[in-house]
Amino acid sequence: MVEKMRASDFRQKSLKDFESGGVWRDSPKQALVRATYMHRRFKEYYMFPSSDEGWVLTDSKKADDGDMNERMISLDCEMVDCDDNTKAIVRVCAVDAEYKVLLDMLVKPNRPVLDYLTSITGICEADLQNTTCSFLDAQAAVLNLLTCNTILVGHSLHNDLKALKIDHARLIDTSFLFQFRNKPESFNAGLNSLCKAVLGYTFRDDTKPHDCILDATIPMKIVHHVLMHGINGPLDIESKMIDEGQLCKLYFHGIPKVVSVNDLQKLIPQNCSCSLNEISWSGGKYGTTYGIFKSIDAANWTFTKFKGVLGEDSYGRPQKTIMVAIKSSRGKAKKVPVRVRKMISDDDAARSKCVLKAENTLTQTFEVNENDDSMCTNIVSTKKRKMTEDDQAAVNDALHSCCGHLQEIESLKEQLQAKNEEVRELQKIILDLTRQRP
Repeated sequence: MVEKMRASDFRQKSLKDFESGGVWRDSPKQALVRATYMHRRFKEYYMFPSSDEGWVLTDSKKADDGDMNERMISLDCEMVDCDDNTKAIVRVCAVDAEYKVLLDMLVKPNRPVLDYLTSITGICEADLQNTTCSFLDAQAAVLNLLTCNTILVGHSLHNDLKALKIDHARLIDTSFLFQFRNKPESFNAGLNSLCKAVLGYTFRDDTKPHDCILDATIPMKIVHHVLMHGINGPLDIESKMIDEGQLCKLYFHGIPKVVSVNDLQKLIPQNCSCSLNEISWSGGKYGTTYGIFKSIDAANWTFTKFKGVLGEDSYGRPQKTIMVAIKSSRGKAKKVPVRVRKMISDDDAARSKCVLKAENTLTQTFEVNENDDSMCTNIVSTKKRKMTEDDQAAVNDALHSCCGHLQEIESLKEQLQAKNEEVRELQKIILDLTRQRP
């Protein structure tokens, strides 16, 4: 334990060396490692609690001068929601720089699963019935691929490393390499959108489950593209307007089989109209459903009224664990936990409003008089006029105004994160002092 804490302390103290490239020799690949370390959110995402139980801190010592190997491996994991408000790995894949599959492993969760997230992972309970690989097997399999010189590649790689409980120093996070035009600094492009902007194509239908091997392969292709062509200024990412109908919903998941739609309906305030879909079980122990409200404000207001600790899911969407009152088989009243979340993160909602405001600024309508002799046909229509320089300036002003507010929010979040880290370190010191007392 003491040795792990010393190693973790060394890792944090050596951060400046990693940023400057002093630990490894300069190279084009190392420049991308350095770019990852220099990102403003690196410390927030990658300062792992690697001294905690179950974590493995890989060797970050400088390699011998004769060892010039810079092997790159790209990693991706699929995860499910567990009953203790954590994530568990159910699949892990890794490919090398030639896109050869090095690892493709299904993993049996070591905790009860609330939601298999099948629409995202493509995995259901039946797929894992004959799986014998444990979390420790998956962790060991990934560690066997790594040396101190290995460069680990991935998109939002911190999520995968956190799930695997692996702290590896030399890495390239493709979500940290680019800047985006007319986006706040906090903007993080999804892998599919980034692939379109960098490589010129999308590789999956967003309405279908993820392919773990593809999700490991695409970041490696993006890295190869950058190594060959460099990064030429900010990228243009298409702004996806969220369907307003989706924002009028709340998503209930991790629903035990003893809970009915009527039980959930009792949670909705009486003065708020909400239609609850039938619960979908998908062959698992827990179900999911949607609550559909008349407006976005009604959905958001209802979410605030639910009693439960406010948190976030792994995608940053606001989420609460609430208690649902039911009657047991013996007729006794009891409460069971259910999770409920919003459809998108608050940041995404703010960005969506930014784009909508900009589009409203740009769009002007006019009616064509049906008696106008200049028209060949008598048509009454509404059209968008072409963008002028003034229009573009108005759009930019609207975007910059909204982006400024988002950046202020991100700054406050970072300050809160720093304070939380300070508290955590003080708690460690207190724990160590307590253990040292006779």
